[in-house]
Amino acid sequence: MNEEKATLEPRWLWYLVSFVLPVVGIILGILYRRRENPASRDFAKKTTIAAIVGIVACVVFYVVWFFVFGAAELMG
Repeated sequence: MNEEKATLEPRWLWYLVSFVLPVVGIILGILYRRRENPASRDFAKKTTIAAIVGIVACVVFYVVWFFVFGAAELMG
């Protein structure tokens, strides 16, 4: 296998999957972090970051959802 193509292609799709399904991003990050290829390590770092951002976005969404509908319930 070519050293330059040691990561999954297309990368943007895996970043999106990592954002939507953070568990996949964390697993990809763990698997690709162990490789010695710098491109693989960069891929691992970005998928892990996408997973963390996905988790944070989900938490923020639920907090906003709670306050919006919690306030609506109190008013009505």
